[in-house]
Amino acid sequence: MGSTASFALTADQVWQSWKDAGASVGLEVTAATENNAGGVLTLNGVSIAPAGMAGVTISDMTLTEGSDGTVTIAPGADIGVAMSGETKGSVKLTHEGLTLVAREADGGVAYDYSADKLDVVYDTTAPGVSFDGSPAPEVKNAGTIGFAGLVGTYSDTPGTNRTFGLDLTADALAYNTTLDDPSLELKQTTTSTTAGVEMSFDMVMPTSISAGGEMPADFGVALQEGLAFTFSSKQGESNGTMAQESPYMPMDMTIKAGGGEATGVFNKDTFQIMSTGSGLEVDVTSGMMPAPVKVTAGPVEFGITSPVMATETAGDYGLTMKLSQLAVNEETWAMFDPQGALPRDAADIAIDVSGKAKIDFPALIAAEETGAMPPVPQPETLDITELAVSVAGAALNATGAFTFDNSMGTPMPLGEANVSVTGANALIDGLIATGLLAEEDAMGARMMMGAFMTPGANPDELTTKIEAKEGFAIFVNGQQIQ
Repeated sequence: MGSTASFALTADQVWQSWKDAGASVGLEVTAATENNAGGVLTLNGVSIAPAGMAGVTISDMTLTEGSDGTVTIAPGADIGVAMSGETKGSVKLTHEGLTLVAREADGGVAYDYSADKLDVVYDTTAPGVSFDGSPAPEVKNAGTIGFAGLVGTYSDTPGTNRTFGLDLTADALAYNTTLDDPSLELKQTTTSTTAGVEMSFDMVMPTSISAGGEMPADFGVALQEGLAFTFSSKQGESNGTMAQESPYMPMDMTIKAGGGEATGVFNKDTFQIMSTGSGLEVDVTSGMMPAPVKVTAGPVEFGITSPVMATETAGDYGLTMKLSQLAVNEETWAMFDPQGALPRDAADIAIDVSGKAKIDFPALIAAEETGAMPPVPQPETLDITELAVSVAGAALNATGAFTFDNSMGTPMPLGEANVSVTGANALIDGLIATGLLAEEDAMGARMMMGAFMTPGANPDELTTKIEAKEGFAIFVNGQQIQ
């Protein structure tokens, strides 16, 4: 930030900005006492709440003006949320070394914050469920959710479109929780620690959206004016536990997950979420199971993309789902296949489809609300880059490409897909041997494969070609079925 006097913030300006921001969303921001002396504004008994209702309370706070035009904010140790209604108890924010530094940024205000430790600590009770008409017992929930080594920035930039930003990094994100529900005879404790957390979130809010978040009657107007969201996150390894006492399903579970990343975008042109993870291990033991269960998986990937508003040019859509090396331990296999009739190969799943389409989600929402005829989405292309599943020695693979003729209202596909299956008969034999599949059901499955697939070049391999032609005609291996 440029440290010129014209951009210097004062403690009173920062305090007033909080009051104004609260009022814009129906909250009263007040202090029992205010004292400004020597560039230090001291507040006691701070309250943030709707008029006449309980809300957030902060015991005390100082706002200190710096020579560089910044204001350093140091909240007191007692920060809490008052509980009312059927749910009783306390929610508190505890911290070690929490400070915020307000500064001018691009005509708005940014807050750089840091804390050695920042926790949300809750201890509440709420009515449970009664199954026999007797008074319902109380359900108790308690826990701590918090960050260690927290650093970040929050920004609020005015303009024709108001922009909010939040960036956060932490050495660790951890939680521990307890649940005691007498009505379900359930007691549960959980713990989790995730290393190396990074998050970033940005929102552009046009003037057609009120400060309280009230949307205009036409959601499409807000999108056209620039409503947009973006986020990204990254995390390191996670480790967690769960212990459950229950007469129905007692269990102990440990979870270990590798690091991962995620990104997201939403605006008038596109909606997209992408995420990756580097592996998973889950161990479960229970007196209700004959043996411990261990599940492991390799890298995972998920992605979804879609156009948001119809335009003259079709937008991109797609779906990606990949799960590799999904496996269970031998003790789990032995529960349903003690003789080893099925291969213990790890399972792999891969879906990668994409294309171009015209779709108008705001118009679909409006049609649902008004009862009008919704616009028909218009796909233009579909590319099946990968469709693959392998499990217990069998594998299915498919690729294909289609275009669509939308001139008749209903999209007409044109193109072909090629499918190959290996190890299907061996898998059916193995399922019969385990008792998971009856002979008569297996006969039906084999008849279906024989009707729509032809033998491939390798043993226990079947292939098929599916073609979509003019007039909505469908051919399988050259034989018209529609």
